[in-house]
Amino acid sequence: MAYFARLGIDNVVLRVDSVDNRDTMTPGGIEKDELALECLRKVHGDLGTWVRCSYNTVGGVHRLGGTPLRANFPGGNTLDDPFYYNSTHDIFHRAQPTGCASWTLNTTTGEWDPPITEPTLTREEIVANKYYAWDESAYQADNTTGWVLISI
Repeated sequence: MAYFARLGIDNVVLRVDSVDNRDTMTPGGIEKDELALECLRKVHGDLGTWVRCSYNTVGGVHRLGGTPLRANFPGGNTLDDPFYYNSTHDIFHRAQPTGCASWTLNTTTGEWDPPITEPTLTREEIVANKYYAWDESAYQADNTTGWVLISI
């Protein structure tokens, strides 16, 4: 299967569709995106832009050991948490997390990285149902802090 994301306004992913491999191949067995796009247009009309994506690519890694394609598979897309296609870096990624203005987009993984690495929970903290949460105001006040230990 070949997968393609249909893009809408601001390059938000509207849907992901699959095309059977036989519909992406020339008679000589060479895979061509143009053939897949032709199939998609026949089914959906000439609506929007389609960009190929890989079902097996997550966080910049191909789960089966192959070559990753565009950082992430934009599946599991919801209105509350959509994927975007970043044409500058040719990757799929989610929106910058709310309240995390200091985080930067990792253009290899397609993930948003905090300016400070999240501390590792101790065994005692795990047992006590604690977790770390990002506090942007703490980071802005002192850029050596930002992670706050929270009790559930």
